Amino acid sequence: MQFFARRLECKHIVWAGPLVDTAATMNVAVELHGRPCPTCGETVRKVDFVAIRSSSSMFDEPPAPRNAENKLAEASKVDVKRTGQRLAELGAETGGLAAVLKEAALGLTPPQWRGALEKIPVGILQTYEPNAECIRFKDSAVPAIVFHQGLAGYLFKMNRSIFPLQGLGSMSGGAICRFVEDEKTRSALRVQAVDTALEFLGVGKPRSKVLVEIPTIARFLEMPLTRTMSAFVLCHEYGHAVLNHADELRSVGRDAAYYLLDRSRAMEFEADTWGQDSVIGAFTSGKNLEPSLAMLDDLFPGGAPEVKQDISHAAPCVALLYFEFLDVIEERLARHGIDVAAQGAPTRRRARMAGKKASEHSSHPSNKERFQALYAHLSEHGNFTAHTWVGAFEMLLDEIKGDLDKLIDKTGAVAPTRLARRFRWPWSEPKRESSSWRDTITMIDDDDDTRIKLQEVLQKVEGQEVKLDEAEVWRHFERQKKRARAHFDKKEYAEAERIYTQILDSGETTESVPLYHLLGQCRERLGDQQGAIAVYRRCLEIVPGSDFAALCGFSLALLLFDKKDPNGAETALTAATTSHSPGIRLQAMFWLGEMAHKRHDVETALRWYRKIWAERDTELDLFPTVVAHAALNMGSALQARGQFAQATKLFEYARDFHAIEPNNRAIAEQHLRTLRGR
Repeated sequence: MQFFARRLECKHIVWAGPLVDTAATMNVAVELHGRPCPTCGETVRKVDFVAIRSSSSMFDEPPAPRNAENKLAEASKVDVKRTGQRLAELGAETGGLAAVLKEAALGLTPPQWRGALEKIPVGILQTYEPNAECIRFKDSAVPAIVFHQGLAGYLFKMNRSIFPLQGLGSMSGGAICRFVEDEKTRSALRVQAVDTALEFLGVGKPRSKVLVEIPTIARFLEMPLTRTMSAFVLCHEYGHAVLNHADELRSVGRDAAYYLLDRSRAMEFEADTWGQDSVIGAFTSGKNLEPSLAMLDDLFPGGAPEVKQDISHAAPCVALLYFEFLDVIEERLARHGIDVAAQGAPTRRRARMAGKKASEHSSHPSNKERFQALYAHLSEHGNFTAHTWVGAFEMLLDEIKGDLDKLIDKTGAVAPTRLARRFRWPWSEPKRESSSWRDTITMIDDDDDTRIKLQEVLQKVEGQEVKLDEAEVWRHFERQKKRARAHFDKKEYAEAERIYTQILDSGETTESVPLYHLLGQCRERLGDQQGAIAVYRRCLEIVPGSDFAALCGFSLALLLFDKKDPNGAETALTAATTSHSPGIRLQAMFWLGEMAHKRHDVETALRWYRKIWAERDTELDLFPTVVAHAALNMGSALQARGQFAQATKLFEYARDFHAIEPNNRAIAEQHLRTLRGR
C-alpha cells in the first residue's frame, strides 16, 4: 500500500512510503513534526494520511513476527576453534577483508549481542556467486557465516553501473540532480548493468574494464554504498543466528561436510528486518553507521548527515533489488534454453536447484517478495528522502528489465545468432508485473521532482483515508507522555517541550489537553514567556471552565503581572477561581481582591476576601497563608469603615496563624494595639 503523509493545512505531500502498521505511522508523524513543508515552506504541525492499495502487492508489511525470545546458545571455546578449523579446510579466509567486514558489522549490531556474535567465525570463499550463507559443520555446535567473494564484487559492479544513472539530493540538502545526463553514456551504463548480472551468473567471462567512465563523485560513493550493502548482508546472517534460525539446518547432499540453513519465508523476512535495523542504526538510536560513510564528510561538509542517512536507509532495499535483478535475468535466460551454471561450491542457488529436481517445494521467498517486505519495514525508520532513493533505483532497474532482450544482445555475452532466434517476443507483450506500489499510480520520469509528481497523481487518484488502530494510538500517546514527563522531572525542559508540542499538535483530545500546563511550564523555564502565554491562552480557549483551564489561567496571570498587563491578568485570575485546587482558587481570589483594593473598589475587594474567609477551615497544601493575608486586608478595610469588632477578630486570626510571616504578624499586632487604644 502506498502511503502519503500530508500537511493538514495545505494538503501538500511531506512524506511517502509503504504502510506498515499504526506504530510505524505514529513514528512517521513524530519524525515529520517541526520540518518545513517542501512545497510551501510552512512548518509541519499536524499531518493526515491517505493510502493507495496496490492490487498486485502481496506484502504490505513483513508477514512474520519478530522473535522476541532470542536464545543464542553459549558457544564453547572448543566449538569455536573447531568451526574455525573447518572453515580453513573449506578454503575460507577469515582474515583480511573477512575480518574488516566482521568488525564493521559487529559495530552495527545491538551491543548486548556483540559478545556472542563475535564468536561466530566469518570466512570468505573465493567463489564467484554473489551470496552469503549461514552454515554449521557436523562436528560443531557453533554456526559460521560464509561470505562468497562474488558478493562484494557483484554489489560493487552493480553500483558502478546503476548509481551514476541515479541523482543525488535530499529533502533538506537541495534539489536532486543526475550524475550522468548524456543519453549515450546512460545507455552504456544500462548495458554494463546487464553485463554484470550475466558475468556473475556464469554466462560470459569477467570483464575487467568498465564500458564508460563516470563522474568522480559517483565513483567515490560506490564504495560506501557497497560496504553498507555488504554490512547489511552480514548483519542479515547474524540475524539468523540471533533469532535462533541456525537450529534449522539441513544437509547439502549425502556426504556434505556442513549443513545449510533451510530458509523459510518467515526466517528470511525476520533476518532481513533485523539486518536492516542494524545498518540504519535502529538498535542504537541512529548513533552507529557503516564506518566507510565517514568519508562523505569530506565530500559533502554541509549535507553529509543527510546523505549518510539516505545511503544507510536505502542500501538494504537496493541490495535486494540487485538480487531480484539476478533472478529476473536468470529466469529470462531459462525461458530460452540458456542454462545458468554459476561457479562455486554447493550454495543456496545450487541447493534450490537440487531441491527442484527432487520435486521438493522450497519455502524460500523470491527476492522480489523480500524487497517488498523490507521496503515496507523501512517506513518505521525512514523518511521521504529514503523512499525517494529506493524508488529511483527501482525505476532504473525496471527500465532495464523492460528492454532486457536488446540489452543482453548488446553485451555480446551470448552468441548474437542464438539471441536473434530465441529472444523474440510476441507483439502483445504481457503487462510487466509491478514489484511495488509505484505502477498503481503512474510512471515517474527521472527528470521530474518525485514529490511534486506524487502530489499531482494524488489529486487524480481517489485515496482512502488511513484508519489507525485506536488501542495502538493510545499506547503511543502514553509512551510519549511518559517520555516527556521523565525529561521534565530531570529538568530537561527543551526535550520535554518538544514532545509535549508534538503530542498537542497531533490532536487536541480530552487526554492531551491537560498537557498544556506542563508545556507552558517548560517554555517558562526555557525563557520563552510569549510561547508560554500562547499555550496558556489556547487552553483557556478550548476548555473554558475546566480545571486545566483554571491552572493555565493562574500561570498566565503571573506572566501578565510581570508584563504590567493588569486587565489581562484579572481575566486570567477569574478563570483560575474555578480550580478544584483550593490553594490555587483562594490565591486567585486574593489577588483579585488586592487588584480591586488598589483601584479603590472596596466592595469588590471585600466580596473576594469574604469568599476566602468562608473557606478558612480548608486544609491548604498550596499557599497556606492566603486566608491569613485575606483576613489582614479585610480587617484593614473594615477598620477604615468603623467596624472595629469585626476588624479585631480578623487581626487576631492573622496574628495567631501559625504560618504567617513575621512582618505580617507585626502588622496585625500594630492594628490590634491601635484598636485597643482607641
